[in-house]
Amino acid sequence: MNIAILITARLKSSRLPRKIVKPILGRQMICHMIDRLKLAKRPQQIIICTSTLDQDDPLEEIAAQESVYCYRGHPDDVLLRLTNAAHHFGVDIVVNCTADNPFVDPEYIDRLVDFHLKQRNDFSRVEGLPFGTFAYALSYPSMVRACDIKDETDTEAWGSYFTQTGLFKVGRLHVTDPEIMRPNLRLTVDTPEDFELISKIFDALYVEGRVFSLREIVRLCDNHPELTEINANVVQKVGKPIRLKPPKE
Repeated sequence: MNIAILITARLKSSRLPRKIVKPILGRQMICHMIDRLKLAKRPQQIIICTSTLDQDDPLEEIAAQESVYCYRGHPDDVLLRLTNAAHHFGVDIVVNCTADNPFVDPEYIDRLVDFHLKQRNDFSRVEGLPFGTFAYALSYPSMVRACDIKDETDTEAWGSYFTQTGLFKVGRLHVTDPEIMRPNLRLTVDTPEDFELISKIFDALYVEGRVFSLREIVRLCDNHPELTEINANVVQKVGKPIRLKPPKE
């Protein structure tokens, strides 16, 4: 069984342009993310999934530089792009995360994969981790089915095709570890304030050649509440509602 991490990545961001390639301590943010993802044991591959547009050429170069794979597909239909990437690389179980989230936790990637397989889910997610540190697990056949039923080509927010239609077996892996159960802690990057917080966390914890843990991040934020004040007023964008194809007569 082929299990792979597929990173959704584009350089089109509006609130913080080209955020995923912005440098943090001399290394691009997405490269720091890849360092962390390489610690996950269950996936066999890491694939950057970007668009065919020229503006995203640097991401293909980064993939080669970091010794990971790259797939280029539809600019806006993220679900189709991920599904086609899984088909291209023969992936059975997709672990998806976005390049906005440099602190996706490798330990919980492995736990999520085991949970997904044990429960035989179509779609699985983690609940309870800080926002921006979790991933999703999907079975390839369910991704194909979701593409068949959707009636929308802008699928930047695609999770609801699995969770709201009643057509898929959905599982939620609940975090019970009090050291990292911080669902209200925002560790994604969408705005300058988010990037400032992430940069300060790196300033405090980064040592070259070592990936600091999610537990260290949470402990730092707990001990220095002034850090979380940096992006406390950021409002998370809401994804577009899903649209399904009309039933066949």
